[in-house]
Amino acid sequence: MEQELNLEKEVRVRKFVGKILVGSLSALILVAAVAPVQAQLPASPRRFVDFLDVRCYQITNQPALNLGLRLDHLNPVLTGMGLPFEQVTLGTPQQLCVPVQKEANVPPSDTLPFIRFVDWKCYGISGAPINVPLTLTQLNPVMSGLFGPTVSVTLREPQLLCLPVVKNNVNPPANVLQLVQELDVKCYRAENTSTVTHTIKLTHLNPVLAGIAPEISTVGGPQQLCVPVKKNQRTPPSTILPFVQFADVLCYRASGAPLGQNLSLRHINPLLTTLPVENVFIGGALNLCVPVAKNGVFPPGAP
Repeated sequence: MEQELNLEKEVRVRKFVGKILVGSLSALILVAAVAPVQAQLPASPRRFVDFLDVRCYQITNQPALNLGLRLDHLNPVLTGMGLPFEQVTLGTPQQLCVPVQKEANVPPSDTLPFIRFVDWKCYGISGAPINVPLTLTQLNPVMSGLFGPTVSVTLREPQLLCLPVVKNNVNPPANVLQLVQELDVKCYRAENTSTVTHTIKLTHLNPVLAGIAPEISTVGGPQQLCVPVKKNQRTPPSTILPFVQFADVLCYRASGAPLGQNLSLRHINPLLTTLPVENVFIGGALNLCVPVAKNGVFPPGAP
């Protein structure tokens, strides 16, 4: 009789312990489900920015957005100059810029997953010239080898605001999204007298366009410098900011075949996710934008 009672007691204890374990496991699963995703970022801002090459194509037949935004500079070189914020109104969409690889210069494995989702939809803006002279240093070795290590430009009036989007609802992974959704750049007309041209092989990196054959583009003088900004005083998270605030690209005239595709574009910046999805036709090739540093101030970290 005593043995039966002990056996029954042992069964009750095991059931109780089992309930505790199941409850604890459920709690752990719940915590994991609601915990914020920790971004696995590229090894350094420099490794990310060095491969920030985008090919820009013309957007046609789209209405003006007519959205007012406050823009503040993020790059230390321009914030150090005390440039004031600007209030702009987003006009007609003019360009879609998509990530490309130049020649055989493949982004490293820690950087490629982020670069391949850098897509910008660029809207026309206007404003007063800032008349800022800058010495730009090429960060990518392909451009440095062809056009020389440095370029002198004078920034004039703002022309575009480029905002992050996704194409055809092909979304980046969560950790990639945390970075690319914060990449807003304001493009100024860049005055430069260079007449040098070179040909460059360009290969699409974004999954939506990766099946397009590589092209040989003739690249001419620089036209614009696009610099990082924040919108409506919203600063990117501290973990992401060093990658964003050094995302400066110099845009060169670049010939090539038109993209000739209808694409669905959706805004991913946290301030603009409520804007409707837009179906746009992407036409002729316009520019190639490549990473640069301003006045000898380089992105943090090793290349």
